[in-house]
Amino acid sequence: MPRFRIGQFVELNGLLGEINGGAIGTVVSVVPNQHGISALDEYTIAFKDSRLLRFWSFQLTPSVDQRHGHWRQR
Repeated sequence: MPRFRIGQFVELNGLLGEINGGAIGTVVSVVPNQHGISALDEYTIAFKDSRLLRFWSFQLTPSVDQRHGHWRQR
């Protein structure tokens, strides 16, 4: 089962997040790993500046505002 759903907001982890200024995007497609390794599921993410980039699950984290429990948008 994929870790993220289509339409869910995600942030880039670690160095990717730092390089891209903590960019938040929306999951637009999911391609599960053929061997069932969920960390290697491939996600296409749409960003506000119209970029569409592909990432693996381990490069992403959910974008949730912990104080209110709502999706955080920038």
